[in-house]
Amino acid sequence: MRYKKINDATVQCIITAEDMLEYGLTLSDIFERNEKGEGFLRDIIERAHDEVGYMISGENIAMQITPLQNKGLVVTFTNEGPAGFRDILQHLKEVLQGVSAELSKQEESIQQGSAVEQPAEEYDENRRMFVFATLRQVMQYTAAIPSNISVKSHLYKVDNAYYLVMEKNKLSYKMFNKISAQAVEFGNLIAVSEERMQYLDEHGEYLIADRAVSKLRRIYMA
Repeated sequence: MRYKKINDATVQCIITAEDMLEYGLTLSDIFERNEKGEGFLRDIIERAHDEVGYMISGENIAMQITPLQNKGLVVTFTNEGPAGFRDILQHLKEVLQGVSAELSKQEESIQQGSAVEQPAEEYDENRRMFVFATLRQVMQYTAAIPSNISVKSHLYKVDNAYYLVMEKNKLSYKMFNKISAQAVEFGNLIAVSEERMQYLDEHGEYLIADRAVSKLRRIYMA
């Protein structure tokens, strides 16, 4: 694992496929938030103190989890709330491009120049995707969003996990970041790309086609 300190409140950790294997983890453990995955994520945050001097100041930690093409992960976390969440999004594309280039160089070295670079997925900053372990967690999150905020949103189910996709649409980025930061209390944030949306469309069950936030909020508050 390799740590990078973005600022005093925000840290990124690059986790390779070998790291995942060493811990006996799969991507499902991480995104389904099971006990093994949650323990691993807590360990990453605790180790950040020794690695880069990260000091936790508060309990509300926002976390961005991005799968990599080599079956590794980039985990970025902050305790700055919505402001720190905005920093996470700002650095995400740079991190993905940097990791992709580094993996290509490593492959090229192994194969003596025969490797072809695989471009990183194009990140869509106007959409946010969250994965939740239970439908109740999705509903608890939607209930935390004020009823006067209209969010263009869709709900999918893949295996036993629930995927909520929200679109900025007419919201300001300040409000979009604010309600997105609230979600990390209940689920995991995943970078949105066309490839990932296509995967949901092909393999997921479309539970709510539009206005998923308001519909689930209404059910939960009834």
